[in-house]
Amino acid sequence: MIWPNPANGRRATQVLTALALAFGLGLGPVAPLPAAAQAQGPAAVKAERVERRPVADTTPILAELVATTRSEVATRTAGIVSEVLFRVGDAVEAGALLVRLDRDLIDIRLRTSQAALEAAQAGVAVSEAQMRLAVQAFERQSQLRGSTAFSRGQFEDLEASVAQAQSELTRAAAQVARAEAELSRAEYDRRHAEIRAPFAGIVVAKAAQPGSYIALGAPVATLLDIGALEIEANIPVKLIGAVREGLAVEAVFQDGPTTEAVVRSLLPVETQTTRTRPVRFAVDLTAIDPARLASGRSVLLKVPVSVPREAVTVPKDALVQARGGWMVFVVEADKAVPRTITLGEPVGARMEVLSGLEPGEIVVVRGNERLRPGQPVTATLVPPVDRAPEAAATAPAPGRG
Repeated sequence: MIWPNPANGRRATQVLTALALAFGLGLGPVAPLPAAAQAQGPAAVKAERVERRPVADTTPILAELVATTRSEVATRTAGIVSEVLFRVGDAVEAGALLVRLDRDLIDIRLRTSQAALEAAQAGVAVSEAQMRLAVQAFERQSQLRGSTAFSRGQFEDLEASVAQAQSELTRAAAQVARAEAELSRAEYDRRHAEIRAPFAGIVVAKAAQPGSYIALGAPVATLLDIGALEIEANIPVKLIGAVREGLAVEAVFQDGPTTEAVVRSLLPVETQTTRTRPVRFAVDLTAIDPARLASGRSVLLKVPVSVPREAVTVPKDALVQARGGWMVFVVEADKAVPRTITLGEPVGARMEVLSGLEPGEIVVVRGNERLRPGQPVTATLVPPVDRAPEAAATAPAPGRG
């Protein structure tokens, strides 16, 4: 093909170069960029340093979300249901009123208990007065001991009267204590005639209906706290050796994001039929739509099958597909240099690199889809994937010093 003029020829060369990178056509060595293209200035890209990280071979284990807080909210007093103030599926706050019992009979018992307490307290006052009179008569007779007016029989009768008065006072005090207890129970029943949510959650079952009788301790609703979900997985015994408390694994939700789950506890229970042990994982679910959270929802865990090993890794965003494999753009002397690499296992949002890169080299992770071999670049380092954010900085070109 004959190009009409040199400018069109340079444009065609650029187009063919871009096609070669995009489809892995392998056109061979590419000529340096024309001076006109270089005059446009270097391309601004984002880059990361190649890192060596601990990785482990993993196997998928099907697990599920489980609720750490699920409760059948029970009544603390018996009675007839007056109002039901919730529906299945309602989200309720801690302390929210769920059910109100009829309080007419409770109020009657409360007034009866108050009257009984007042009567018992009056009985104590009478017994105390009788006790004082008996003691005074006994003391007067005691003072006559040794005189002709002293009567042994009367002295013994007065002594018995004091003992009887003391007994009556003790019985009256016991009646007061009993009346106080009955009054406390009546106040307790009245206070708990309003059944409230013990914690914030979602109502998943309803057991109370207006007009029905509820016995003491009977459930009125089942409440599930979706803010306290964790993952439970039955791990094969042969893999338990690689699982320990604090171990972080990748958790993949169907039609949802990938997040991190951390081993919280290895339960000391083994199922003989399946040769597995239940393991509980703490998981951060803030990135998942609350409407999609449910106890029993399936989640896939990537559990290690071996002790972690060190490996060179790069972000998946750095990868560019080439003919027969993969490549990355390495920043060398402020230029984008293509480098063919051999990949290993995925490591979260990164990939293991078996050959082609060394730790510390800088690879382009944003803007690499528009780069051409040898193109001048201005690379800005960004925080490594799966690491805490750091202040971005302009990447020094290797060999600059």
